[in-house]
Amino acid sequence: MNWSTSVYTTLSSDTEPSIVIAFDSKKYIFNAGENTTRAILLSKRGLRKVRALFLTQLGTQRSSGVPGIFMSMADSSARIMQIIGPRGVLHLLASMRFYTFRDTLGLGVTEVPDFKPEPQIEAIPVFADDNITVYSIPIVPTPRRDGDTTVSTGASLDISEASLKRKREPSPELPSKRSSLHSPLPATSESTPSAVSLLDRFLDDPQFDPTSLTGDEADAWRRLIIEYMFTWKEPPPKPRQPPKPPGKKGKQRQDVESTEASIAPPLPVLASLPQAPHWVEDSTECQDKPPGRGPRGASPAGSLNLPPFTAPRQNVSTAYIVVGPRVRGKFDAKRAEELGLCGPLRGKVARGETVTFTVGDGAGGTLQRTVKPEDCVGEHETTKVVMILDVPTPDHIESLVSAFATPAYSNFWVKNPDSRKDYAVHAIHHLLGSGVLEDERYKSFMNGFSDDTQHLICSPDHNPDPLTFTSAGLNQLRLSQLDPEMFPLPRHSTTPRKELSLVTHLPPRCSYMQSDSYVEVRPPRPVAIDPTLRDKDKFHPAIAAEIPPGLSPATKEKFTKAQNIVDTRLAELEGNVPKAGDELVVIPLGTNSATTSRYRNVSGNFVQIPDWGNLLLDAGEGTWGQMARYFGTDPAQPSNVWQALRDLKCIFISHGHADHHAGLAKILAMRKQLDPPPPGPLYLISILTVHLYLRELADLENLGLSDSTDTPNGVIPILSDTSSGWKSHDHSRKAAQMLCAELGLSRLNTIDVLHRTRAFGLVMTHQDSWRLVFSGDTMPSDALAQAGKGATLLIHEATMGDDQEEMAYAKAHSTISQAIDVATRMRAQNVLLTHFSSRYPTMPRYLGSPKRSDADFKPTVALAMDLSCIRVGDLWKMSTYIPAIAQNFQDIGDEGDEDEEAALVLQASLRQ
Repeated sequence: MNWSTSVYTTLSSDTEPSIVIAFDSKKYIFNAGENTTRAILLSKRGLRKVRALFLTQLGTQRSSGVPGIFMSMADSSARIMQIIGPRGVLHLLASMRFYTFRDTLGLGVTEVPDFKPEPQIEAIPVFADDNITVYSIPIVPTPRRDGDTTVSTGASLDISEASLKRKREPSPELPSKRSSLHSPLPATSESTPSAVSLLDRFLDDPQFDPTSLTGDEADAWRRLIIEYMFTWKEPPPKPRQPPKPPGKKGKQRQDVESTEASIAPPLPVLASLPQAPHWVEDSTECQDKPPGRGPRGASPAGSLNLPPFTAPRQNVSTAYIVVGPRVRGKFDAKRAEELGLCGPLRGKVARGETVTFTVGDGAGGTLQRTVKPEDCVGEHETTKVVMILDVPTPDHIESLVSAFATPAYSNFWVKNPDSRKDYAVHAIHHLLGSGVLEDERYKSFMNGFSDDTQHLICSPDHNPDPLTFTSAGLNQLRLSQLDPEMFPLPRHSTTPRKELSLVTHLPPRCSYMQSDSYVEVRPPRPVAIDPTLRDKDKFHPAIAAEIPPGLSPATKEKFTKAQNIVDTRLAELEGNVPKAGDELVVIPLGTNSATTSRYRNVSGNFVQIPDWGNLLLDAGEGTWGQMARYFGTDPAQPSNVWQALRDLKCIFISHGHADHHAGLAKILAMRKQLDPPPPGPLYLISILTVHLYLRELADLENLGLSDSTDTPNGVIPILSDTSSGWKSHDHSRKAAQMLCAELGLSRLNTIDVLHRTRAFGLVMTHQDSWRLVFSGDTMPSDALAQAGKGATLLIHEATMGDDQEEMAYAKAHSTISQAIDVATRMRAQNVLLTHFSSRYPTMPRYLGSPKRSDADFKPTVALAMDLSCIRVGDLWKMSTYIPAIAQNFQDIGDEGDEDEEAALVLQASLRQ
């Protein structure tokens, strides 16, 4: 049985390390940071075979891509998924209940046991199936004492290089056959008696408060919520068909039974509950009115708070040891014949059983003969092992080494090949924080493994930062020839801060962890790079050659024409006094709707207000990575991402769909790491459920949230709708007044807009006489058009092309023409269209002039492009560039893109 381990994403500005172990029939993912799903899908590797997800930590660094992974997997095929992680993974999953749910996915959840200080005698797996057996090692920080050269396991353990060659004490052999494995921790998918009891209390007691639950009851409540979020069950086995009567095919009956078997049975107890209680998407078709919006009743997945979670230890990480299948030696048929084995007896011995049978003694009598597997089966292969070791700080080293010195794991940590008859560690993925790799204790630990072990190292000090999404990077590189200021190159680096080769005393087979690298475990081979995925990268070779990518004659012509128009217009405008709001800068960080695509991330808009601060409008997954690629992470550069984050004064989240806020927690977690802290607070405007989600997530990771407006640099909540919530109207009003003072606003309004969940637009009026309006997701809204009258800039969703008006209505979105019509009725000077459907991978379809209510007024219209830099006073340039951008996409469009027709119809459209 052949298998391999691959690096799907590594440590970079926009990704965290994610490792996949793959067999022919199944895959297993280790960690899912932001952009994991985008990287997997764009590489066309898919998620269909994934059966388990393992998390080494629960913070945003390792788990903020989990919602996207779950929803994409559920959309690829119905299945039961296992998720394994440190204590608190139940709380993590339950906190996502407001925006992550699928009826084609069922979850089995296992929490890794808390660390026990006493030495472990026997390893107990946390997961096992027909491919792998997985053991976990909790790693806790232990501050190193000055002058300390030992680690403690109850007795002193010397880990000097000489001691690694010592003769080890014999330790109990780990289970090698599936039948002898200890059962892994239970992955509950059925409603347990305690969950049923809690549900009864919830339904019967109007005063029931889940926050009062503790211990096992609290976990049972979290499991109940997860069952409600992911409801798919394995269908019952199809009954065997009776023999078909002669002359009858029985096709009709077979079709009926197949249909019945494909329908998942309802969950016990939960089946009678109403649908999700928060504002949810309405599945009914729209007829004469917009989609209905409103709660559908109470349920465990509603707006009741989760029981508080307190981690038993802070900063716990988890290492995983993945033991592959045991492969028996070859069966010697000739020897079996000599021993008298025949028929079923041969099969039993081949499967590893000992058999006893009667044979002739050669003198007319009989005798009993016992044959063991080793009598005619060659020696089994050494079982291959892969490890994922997550060591965040040097303080975690002692805990890791101590665990490997215990009898439970010592036979994995073997230097001498002669002692590796049972297990051979073929590859280790080292996920290391700063300072860990160069710590002599960790280098000594690494040298405790065989010299033929492959070490893949992921370290912020020793990994370069190449671009992850190279197709988008290549497009930006091409567009930079059109306008280098409007289309700046994404920041990246192909050289690390420290060369790995300069680190002394490392084992012989060390390499840094690259995306698309893989190791064949069986048959064993060294680290390699997937040539197919490597050859798709056209960005880095072009950068290395310092030669801009070639443009077709048609594209060159369109580029030149657009540049000439812009130059002429700039000459006409020379000497004009800038209008109010001209100096505002909008940086679209994501312009796709629902899911990511090759050239677009999901929703996010970064706004720079000169002399006042920065504003973020929505924050889908990957928003932080887009910020880091635009501004750069180099601390030596004055306008780096850390300064942009330090100057961030407000985040507005329009509604609770994941593509608009799944990246929010990552932003807050990165802000919390700023040293020194930001000089002032960050104001977060959103609906109640987003605030509740963050408050629950903060039990697992400090996000800097504050309940007081007096906190000097905390995250202060403001409710979009002050009619309900845990905060009083006065609190939100006071916080809004403070925000207005911070940004120089004379007025700040949230506007209830028409979408299939509770959604709001935003109107910001500045004391310098400019007005910014943001729609979020909405159908054409009269309320927004009225509230934003005279806007300097309207940023409006344009999810659908004009050929999909009915679908736009059904999904409560806007078409391009409808968005422009809203801008016209608003009399907005400029409108920036964004949030384009994945149906249009490059350019959305626009079929003609909108139905303008005011024929004498025409706003300047532009399409948002990821990582472009749009000064409001120069927004007309983007409008002028549209034909050139469309032609460029025709040059680079990949097979299967639905954009050739779109580009053709768009070239002359928005300039009419």
